[in-house]
Amino acid sequence: MYKKLILSAVMAMPFVVQAQNAKVLNAYNYLNNYNKEKSIDDLRNAKQNIDEAILNEGTKAKPKTWFYRGNVYMTIFASELKQEVPDALKQAAEAYAQVYALDSKYEYAEEAYRFAVMSYKNVGILAFNANNFPEALASFEQVIKLSSQKGNTDKEAVENAAISAMRAKEYDKAISYYQQYIGFNTDTNGVQHFQLYKAMLAKGDTTSGVAFLKESRLKYAKNNELLIEELRYYLAEEKNAEAEALLKQAIASDPKNYTLYLAAGSTYEKQNKRKEALEAYQKAIELKPETWEAYYNIGANYNNEGRRLQELANEEKDPKKYDAGIKLADEELKKALENLEKARQFVPAGKDRSDVLNALKQLYGRLNMPEKYNEVKKELENKN
Repeated sequence: MYKKLILSAVMAMPFVVQAQNAKVLNAYNYLNNYNKEKSIDDLRNAKQNIDEAILNEGTKAKPKTWFYRGNVYMTIFASELKQEVPDALKQAAEAYAQVYALDSKYEYAEEAYRFAVMSYKNVGILAFNANNFPEALASFEQVIKLSSQKGNTDKEAVENAAISAMRAKEYDKAISYYQQYIGFNTDTNGVQHFQLYKAMLAKGDTTSGVAFLKESRLKYAKNNELLIEELRYYLAEEKNAEAEALLKQAIASDPKNYTLYLAAGSTYEKQNKRKEALEAYQKAIELKPETWEAYYNIGANYNNEGRRLQELANEEKDPKKYDAGIKLADEELKKALENLEKARQFVPAGKDRSDVLNALKQLYGRLNMPEKYNEVKKELENKN
């Protein structure tokens, strides 16, 4: 009895294989009909037949089956049926890749390989543009994998994988791919070095990141992004002398960059270099008159000096010296007021504007200006 069952199964197998070969042929014919007549039903039938063929033991290991599947799904991607099969392009890419994996000597293997690479690249681009960064990363990694099968490296795919990994917060992969890309010696201006530094920082490896940043700065002295990043590091660490030296270098390289003067002003203030700080802020305003931050910082500087002078005056027992001290303090406070009112003209809505308004309210109160005081008080209350 067992022999009959085995024999029946063996006898039935050629029929099953033929039937599934017919599925592949049907898919081919339906696809041809669709290309001629543009009947969406033909494309649906092509999809149904090829989907069944890849599930069958007799045809799923044949490169021809997968090549036809790639063609069917690529056609779906370019048709209105795409709405029903949103991953058609990815399916096409996987099918074409399977052709080459099954038999690199197959007559259409090279064509399938090129289609697979092209399709995966497009899947990656579409996913990236849709902010689906994990999918984009996976697709570009497939391009890298396919290229390696031929002993090649797709440099563009490596770069895109690095960018996608960064966006996907896969920082280890981002670091690895940026390091690989930098190894191609195509980074002529330090852009990729800057991105690798950012990936190191994002991972939390500040020590390696800062060391690499300094190394990159020496190699790409004209890259202002690297320079500014090193500057930010010094400012954050309150290494003001180093920051000042770097700022002078940055300004010499980019004298029209008003943000550098803002940073310089802040650095000078931290070193009690008041004159230099005010000059730097004024230069920022000269370059960009609507720079509210510069007006605010100048106002804060004069306000602090006014308060310092007022405290000294309060210690005076001689009425004449007291009056003279208060007069000097008021002069500083009026300069503070002038600049803070300028800041108010340009500062956008939000916390920054509230900070400006609060500073003005205190000054209006100190200088006995009730109308102005009530005006900013009302604006502040309306924001809450």
